[in-house]
Amino acid sequence: MSKKKRGLKRHSEAQQQQYEREARLQYGPAEVNETIGRWNSYSKAQQEAIKAEGEQIYVDLAAALETRLGAADEQVREILARWQRHLRHFYEPSLDRLRGLGQLYNSHPDFIANFQRIHPELPAFLERVIEDYVDELETAELERMLAEDEALEQRRGRLSGS
Repeated sequence: MSKKKRGLKRHSEAQQQQYEREARLQYGPAEVNETIGRWNSYSKAQQEAIKAEGEQIYVDLAAALETRLGAADEQVREILARWQRHLRHFYEPSLDRLRGLGQLYNSHPDFIANFQRIHPELPAFLERVIEDYVDELETAELERMLAEDEALEQRRGRLSGS
């Protein structure tokens, strides 16, 4: 990372309104209004702490990038788990939403520019490690569901005397 630490740029009120319009078109007004309501329920001090927490997550991911860690490294998975928990300040992030954010971070010009303030390669790194992280979460969920199905079948077999 560069010796001069640069953080995320805070966007203007006009930019925030534009992002909200885009989100309403993509996710629907009810979901966006719930997110806005959740954010507005926090005190100014809580909002600043949440912003700082989020920025630290991206700084930590940039540090992982610098040390050539990848999605399979435990440290990166732990940071991504923090990122997922952090998103809950705003909404409950589905696996599809997590994957979509990873793609958005490396395709939307505003996100790219903002993350490049921390590290020039951070947007592509975010997309890559988030994709792998979500794949891992999906695999774990499928394995859990298959184990539940298998246990149910075993119980049925015992009940029917097979």
